[in-house]
Amino acid sequence: MKIRGLVAVALAAAAMAPVASAHAQQGTGRRTGLPNADQPVIRSWPQPTLSVEGGAGIIGFVGGAASLGPAWNVRVSGAISDRFVLEGNYVGGLSERADTGDSLVMTALDAGGRYNILLPDQSPVVPFVGAGIGYAGFAGRYGDAATLIVPVNGGVERMLTQNIKVGARFSFRPAFFDDLGTDLPGSRGEPGADTWSLLAQVGGGF
Repeated sequence: MKIRGLVAVALAAAAMAPVASAHAQQGTGRRTGLPNADQPVIRSWPQPTLSVEGGAGIIGFVGGAASLGPAWNVRVSGAISDRFVLEGNYVGGLSERADTGDSLVMTALDAGGRYNILLPDQSPVVPFVGAGIGYAGFAGRYGDAATLIVPVNGGVERMLTQNIKVGARFSFRPAFFDDLGTDLPGSRGEPGADTWSLLAQVGGGF
């Protein structure tokens, strides 16, 4: 066979190779149940309209008014679009005051919204940011029964199945009209009630 013939055969084989490879990969996908080469690896679970979650983590005081302690939460959220979600949150926490050593129990309730930065078909997890407004009370000796909080938060979540959701969230809660001061001799100023929390949660989406 002449050189021109060999070159023509080689070019024809090179042109057919991608087609044969695609057919082979599609056949493999049908046999194994894995995604085909032309399909995304990340499965796009539908965003739930309503979610109920519970979780646990840690809470701390920005100004050092109390020590790190355990925290827990319950959250109900409703999607108004793929990007925007309305939320209602309850967060509880238990800490030890730095000045007296007494227990300080926080109860916080807030409502707000969040924005999904990426969607499930764009990333393995859905990152988000959010903000709200609410109430926080601190029970215990020299506590404060009523403060105004403006929580801001960020985190990630994902659907493990059609109905099971997991995630994690960091929140910062500036407090206003707060007073955790004492009448003890030598006490300095009024310790602030600004708090932060890091929580992991699991729940159901419907």
